[in-house]
Amino acid sequence: MSVGLQRQYSFRSNPPEDHLDGEILFSTKDALLMDIPHTSTSLQSAVFSGSHDFAGSLREIGGTSSSTTPTSTAIGPPHKSDWRMDNSRTDKARSQCLQLCSDLIAAFDSIAEKMSNYTTLATQLPRGFLPLANDVLGACRELSSIYTGLSDTPSPSQVLPSDVVAALEKKLRGTQVHMKSLDHVVTKLLEHERKVAGSRLRRKFGKMFPNDHVEKVKLEATKMREDLKVGSLLLQWKLGSTFAEREPGIGCVSLSAAIQTVTGQPPEGRRYLSSSEIDEPAHRAVAAMLDVQPQRSFEEQPGALRHRPIPLSNLHSSTIDTDKGSSVGHSSFNGHSGRTFASNEDGSAARFTIDSMGSSNEGRDRYGDKPRTTLEMEKADETMEYALDSLIGDIRTFELDSSKVVHMDSVPSAMPHSRPRTMVDRDKPNNGTLLVSAVRAGDYRVLYQLLDRGASPDTGAEMHALNEAIAGRDSESVRLLLLYGANPNAVDSEGQSPLATAASKSSLRIIIALLKYGADPNAVTRGTQSPLAIAVSSGNLRFTHALLMYGANPNQMTASNNTLVIASISATSSKMLTDLLLNYGAAPNEKSREGKTALFEAITNGRADIVDSLIQHGADPNLPGPKHMLWPAVHNPECLRILLAKAADHKKTSGIMELATSINSIEAIRILLEAGVDPNAKKDGVYTPLCTAIRDNRADILELLLRNGADPNIPASEYPAFKCITHHREQFLPALVAAGAKLDTPKGIAETAVATKNPKVLDWLLKSGVDPNDRCPAGRTPLTTAIRENNIEMVNMLLTHGANPNVRGQDWPVCMAVRYPPILERILAALQEPRAFKGVMERAVEANQLASVKLLRAAGVSVEDRNGGVFSPLTTAIRERRTDIVAYLIGEGGADVNAPGEHLPLVKALRRCQTVHTEIIDMLLEKGADPNKMYRGWNGMMQALENGDLEMLRKLATTSGVDLEVRDELDRTVTEIARSRRWEEAVTILLSSKHVGAI
Repeated sequence: MSVGLQRQYSFRSNPPEDHLDGEILFSTKDALLMDIPHTSTSLQSAVFSGSHDFAGSLREIGGTSSSTTPTSTAIGPPHKSDWRMDNSRTDKARSQCLQLCSDLIAAFDSIAEKMSNYTTLATQLPRGFLPLANDVLGACRELSSIYTGLSDTPSPSQVLPSDVVAALEKKLRGTQVHMKSLDHVVTKLLEHERKVAGSRLRRKFGKMFPNDHVEKVKLEATKMREDLKVGSLLLQWKLGSTFAEREPGIGCVSLSAAIQTVTGQPPEGRRYLSSSEIDEPAHRAVAAMLDVQPQRSFEEQPGALRHRPIPLSNLHSSTIDTDKGSSVGHSSFNGHSGRTFASNEDGSAARFTIDSMGSSNEGRDRYGDKPRTTLEMEKADETMEYALDSLIGDIRTFELDSSKVVHMDSVPSAMPHSRPRTMVDRDKPNNGTLLVSAVRAGDYRVLYQLLDRGASPDTGAEMHALNEAIAGRDSESVRLLLLYGANPNAVDSEGQSPLATAASKSSLRIIIALLKYGADPNAVTRGTQSPLAIAVSSGNLRFTHALLMYGANPNQMTASNNTLVIASISATSSKMLTDLLLNYGAAPNEKSREGKTALFEAITNGRADIVDSLIQHGADPNLPGPKHMLWPAVHNPECLRILLAKAADHKKTSGIMELATSINSIEAIRILLEAGVDPNAKKDGVYTPLCTAIRDNRADILELLLRNGADPNIPASEYPAFKCITHHREQFLPALVAAGAKLDTPKGIAETAVATKNPKVLDWLLKSGVDPNDRCPAGRTPLTTAIRENNIEMVNMLLTHGANPNVRGQDWPVCMAVRYPPILERILAALQEPRAFKGVMERAVEANQLASVKLLRAAGVSVEDRNGGVFSPLTTAIRERRTDIVAYLIGEGGADVNAPGEHLPLVKALRRCQTVHTEIIDMLLEKGADPNKMYRGWNGMMQALENGDLEMLRKLATTSGVDLEVRDELDRTVTEIARSRRWEEAVTILLSSKHVGAI
């Protein structure tokens, strides 16, 4: 709904000539009416009812009748000199009353300002505060009406009698008393609210200043307002017309806005009585009560006009200078007057008319010189709603949804501007707060009044009125602020310019209006986005076009250091947006901070249409950004086709075929093959397309590559045939062999089949003629690998196909087979001379395979066969504590218990078993092990002394005796060793057994 500015216009006509005859009687009744007691109910019914009971209400208030009213004929007309003397005295009293009224208006405006500040600070308003605020605003309006009535220069027929003026002064003096009480209470409220810092203090303050103070002054304010209302009505009736209110002060404006913010509704307003609302019988009743000639009704007075709201669009569209009584208008710009536009911006339909921006002279003709019909007023209100759209009408003629290049010049001086009619509020300290409050409340009347009284539209960075209006998408507030000179380039506390705010809030009308008023489309502060960057990032074509039309730089960077062309590209963005930037001169090869180009971004997002457009606008398909364009294009065959057709050099992307294969894009492979890309080219010097197809099990790609010349003998990390085996793709082997794959180059394919435990492939390879004895590059044969894997099935398969067990692979087959007795048995059966492999018996003992020991002994291998000429099977069994094998070797096997390996068996047993496991020692002693036998300067007796085992020493001495003559490598006897350790018990045992077994 449109919002209009309610203004009051009144036109008075001179009363009849014989009106002076009743002047004295008229003033007497006026004075009587001023002093009569009245109630709220009777007053409200008299002032606001507008019904046929109006005259009766006045009679009730006055308590008089026509029968008691003196007549003019009883007194007679006054002498002319007497009239002049009375008039002189009345003028003086009138001036004093006028000054008093002016002082009261200023005082009430100050009170209203304090109440507005209190409303802003208080978290909860006291009971009765809002009605009190309405009474204060009402009192201000009545005082304004009285001031207007007193200040207007009267005609000789409209001189106010002295007693009427005196009665008015009395009422004003009483109002002054009530005003001081009201000011005291409001001041205390505001002071305490400013000092309150915590909930505890707030509770104390509530007890100290209870709500009944507000209630008390509220009653006084209500009475004061009613008294002033009676005086205002008396002046209207006396002078025969209504009065135009003075413009309210800044305090009243701010309080009105505060009330609307708190309640969501405008404050209670005064409803003036028009001529149509006061019927003729009521008017005659008033005249009869005052014993005067009936005056003509308001409708009979020339120039009478009902009060209707006047649209802001007509009031603000020109520069107004009321002080000089003239205006200089601005006609509709660019010759588009009267044009109508249609718009669906923001998802709604709207009419845009240029007529709303008519000149002030035109507006004066419409509103000042002749009455307007109701239909005309409604139309004016309607055009006000779209006033801002008329400013941008010429832009809407262009196709903003296209990529067509259009350049516009911003001429702020050609735009409508207005200057305040008065500067009375220019220096008010809280102008910025009031402007922002009015903008937030959407109160255009208050906003207009503030600006028209000198409040600066530039409210500073902390409270940015223009940005507030833009953030709320309030076109009318934006228009008013720009009209009164708001700086369209001033930034707020966050560095955000109005244009950037408009771009982020998606308001095209506001963007264009700001540009026309001189907003810089390239302005940006550190850490913020430029307007164009915001528009492009949001994908808004029309916003971007508008900014570019007015000179926005298409080569600027976003806050994330992307180019605008890159920012315009996404999987779902409009191609036209990118074309628009390119058409306005955006560089297609510029890179972002990460080194990306727009072409790379388009390819990454799969936008073949934008790829084609970028290349047409000069984008280089061979410029790395950050890598060559063909690399990302492989993921989108259509982009790949365009690039290769537009001279993209595939020789700079060696391995691109392998990449296409790796992502399983057969369409990309076909495009690359058609472009002549080598199907054998390696990626990173390692990976080939053919091996990648085998790895990914893509038979269709494998067939396509082989058909187009892929070589099956070119290795990647491994050869294609080997890749088939390691990745279990044996189904591809026949195709590779058919294409020329060599199974014997390199050697080891059978061993690979064994290692992957694939008997089916091994069988196929052996039947295809692969040598079962071929070693792999690591030296392993199929047979040794099969033994290592304990795979007897493959061992049998290999032996059956001619594998030789005498061929060494990882190790000798028989030596490896001792760990697996079944395989050993199979190997021994094929082995002609097992004794040829030295140490095989010791290997069987080490593997803890008694069965293998028995198989080897049965095959003729000696139990004394040392491994490496040092380690005997018996000492190894003792070292590994293989009790069962020791028992077999010295028992059934017939091993010599005194034959040394790396040590004597008894010494090895004493070292390994000590006192914990004596079974092996006992078996050795039982089989004749000699503790006095020396080997490498040491024997069993010395080892017992070394161990400090007295019991074992006694057992050895008792069993075999002690040879006291043998010496160790340090030339010490056993007794010397014992004495050196001061072990007397050992010396005693040794000496007591010296005769036994002496050598």
